[in-house]
Amino acid sequence: MQQLKITDQIKSLDISKIEKNLFSYKYSSKNIKPLLKSENLDISMENMATYNSFKGEVYENIIYELLLDYANENDLIKKFVLKGPHQNRVDKFYKTGLMIDRSLQIVYKSNYKDISEFDALFFTDDALYFVEMSTSKKTVSLNKRLDKKYALLKLLFPNIHIRALIVLTEGTVGLRRFPNFCTIWITKDIENDDLLKRIAYNKDKAALSTKYDNKKFIEAYTIEHEKFVYFQTLDWILKKSRTKNPYFINFNFFKSKRMSLYFDIYTKLYIGFMNPEEFLYIVPSYSDEIENIFVTIEKINTKEFDIVFYVKNSNGKLKRVRVTTKETSIRDKELDGFTNAEVRFMKYLIEDKYFLQKSQIAALKENLQKNFSK
Repeated sequence: MQQLKITDQIKSLDISKIEKNLFSYKYSSKNIKPLLKSENLDISMENMATYNSFKGEVYENIIYELLLDYANENDLIKKFVLKGPHQNRVDKFYKTGLMIDRSLQIVYKSNYKDISEFDALFFTDDALYFVEMSTSKKTVSLNKRLDKKYALLKLLFPNIHIRALIVLTEGTVGLRRFPNFCTIWITKDIENDDLLKRIAYNKDKAALSTKYDNKKFIEAYTIEHEKFVYFQTLDWILKKSRTKNPYFINFNFFKSKRMSLYFDIYTKLYIGFMNPEEFLYIVPSYSDEIENIFVTIEKINTKEFDIVFYVKNSNGKLKRVRVTTKETSIRDKELDGFTNAEVRFMKYLIEDKYFLQKSQIAALKENLQKNFSK
């Protein structure tokens, strides 16, 4: 494995050569302006979240600009994907694949839906690296995102190594918890409020004529990769899991390496449906009027899988329901989240042969404990 070594320029967050370029990026600066205008930063939880979000945007663009120079001068990097003001194509009508979205970020879309975003992408001789940059001192949520992005890229590029470059700031905790495919860089924190103010209030978003125009620097849409279609894959998984017998789940199907990648992308895989009467026998405390019940195998964490129900109520709300020996957990799901989009798709696959009985649920949970959970 080739080692990517951080430079002093990146470590110290030296923007002397790239500061001008930072003003050519798009920023979500509307809510930050009143905060930066004040002499005393109001550090309420809401305001601090707004401030940190904007600071994170600026930090990401600083690191990306520094990485462009790093890639230009580093022979280990063979191809580097352009984004932001450095590329010249926004793929508004590109249905599925790696592309640049309207915010000028590198994304993978499936049927026009954003599946994952990458702060940067580049190729070495033996690997594809995706880059994650963060100013947060906690890394739990970042670690969760890594699994999904790694799995997605492994499906798209099955014949090369997938690795990650993680760029964090001084004082970040949890560094030992990162997977072994990660290289960690630590930089100085961004503490330049004057720079943040000038970027937030900048009205001159002049077009940038990029200097990175040699063959090493490429557009996202030109990258050849395998195709991954998000919703059709859920359809395939449901049907494939019933191939041997449509009325029973084939657990061996879920044990392949490919399926482990799907678990990391989706978190949960749909295996059937339930009638409300059967469901209420398992969860008698559920009081909302039910429209549909979707049964999934969900990856709770790296060591545990469980049967989790997603219940679509007649009022349109979606609930996640998990029953354990300790408690019955019922939580709301976001209306604009991935799960709501998934169940809208899955309802068109409802057939009698895919319905599960309460006795089957008990057997499935037992099977999961024996064969999947560690």
